[in-house]
Amino acid sequence: MSDWRTGVYLTTAEVEQDPEYSLRLRDEIGLTTVVLSFSGTLPEEVTELSPFPQVPPTDDQLTDLVLRHMDGGPVDPREFDRAAASVGPGVGATGDDDGFRRAVDGLKEQGLEVWLCGSSWTIRRLMFCPSRASVTAWFEAVYSHWAGAYGVDGLDITHARFPMGSFPLGLFGCTCDHCAVAASRLGYDMEEMIAALRQSRARLRQLDGKRLGEVVRMGVGFFDIIQALDVQPGLIGWLRFRAELLIGALTRFRSAAKAANPEIFFGGDTFPASMSLTVGHDLMRWGEFADFASPLVSHISAFTCNTLTEWARFLQSEIGDSLSTADALATIYRFTGYDGIGLPESYEGFGDAHELAQRVPVADLVLRDLAKTKLHLPQDLPSYPILHGTGWPRPAIDRIVTEARRLGHDGIIWQGTDELMNSTPASIRGT
Repeated sequence: MSDWRTGVYLTTAEVEQDPEYSLRLRDEIGLTTVVLSFSGTLPEEVTELSPFPQVPPTDDQLTDLVLRHMDGGPVDPREFDRAAASVGPGVGATGDDDGFRRAVDGLKEQGLEVWLCGSSWTIRRLMFCPSRASVTAWFEAVYSHWAGAYGVDGLDITHARFPMGSFPLGLFGCTCDHCAVAASRLGYDMEEMIAALRQSRARLRQLDGKRLGEVVRMGVGFFDIIQALDVQPGLIGWLRFRAELLIGALTRFRSAAKAANPEIFFGGDTFPASMSLTVGHDLMRWGEFADFASPLVSHISAFTCNTLTEWARFLQSEIGDSLSTADALATIYRFTGYDGIGLPESYEGFGDAHELAQRVPVADLVLRDLAKTKLHLPQDLPSYPILHGTGWPRPAIDRIVTEARRLGHDGIIWQGTDELMNSTPASIRGT
């Protein structure tokens, strides 16, 4: 029997509407695992631990709980409506526990493993402060319940990160009083880190855009960046602190889940390796709290390309008209390690999200991150990249899967399967 894991994301509604779909996937693409989004309800002994003073919480109550920018205010209130539709961070206020249990039982009767997929601190822009004791206690109770109550084989935690890089303000939080206390406890100085962030930004504004573009075209390196931005120890400390904060909490969550179910397979998705530290993901330490990693390389629009264009625009806004769009993009490509694969030289070149997979070299983009992921992750930690099986060119999909196996990844978790059905090669089936 092959050790290659083939998974797919499904919802309870999809399972109920077409119970034969997972069987077809099992037979046609070798499906072994369903990652099922939680759609049940929580018992009273868990909901009473919610950090929300009431359900739904008010905007003021949410403001008190979410990540704060270094200038004092909440990073972004635009997702308050979505947060308010929850019984607590990461868990919807409505659900059908019996329906969720039926879906789990039905999939297991088909011989499939079932992982419960549940959320964590972050929606997209909005993040609940990871230093809040009440928020940590809430997730600890929720994950313990999920691990022990449904007979699932795994617990797949998603959104366990700081806001994604395509939302630049997320890079400058959280700096609330709770995080300052946590920083001191972990050996970091919040004021020093904030000062370093401001110092680097001030130096960025002093750069000559034309000279920067010329240097980037010649070949800019690590030491050039250290000099140009006058990088201070506090800036490196800022990245390390945010990662260490998440590692400590996730270690607690795993222990709680294992206490409820010692056999539970606990892990979660990782941000693309080229930018993982920007959201607090230290891949080299992933094995401290996880039994597996799922490199989330399917979101080439929201995670990767939008981040590249937003950072390029940020550079232009800071440096001014002397920095051309082509040079701004080239600088970001070089800085993040995506240079040399033929990405667009203009913002218009990316098109919209629906046509992106036809505009950029998908396979080269994804494989660059999958190679870096294997460099950083512990060698013995199972890795299951998350790929799109819908909307990507089939030749790109086939190449990514073949190369993922060569690189040493242990399976694939699919988001969509339209491109896979009826004509699936052995490389995708895991044989």
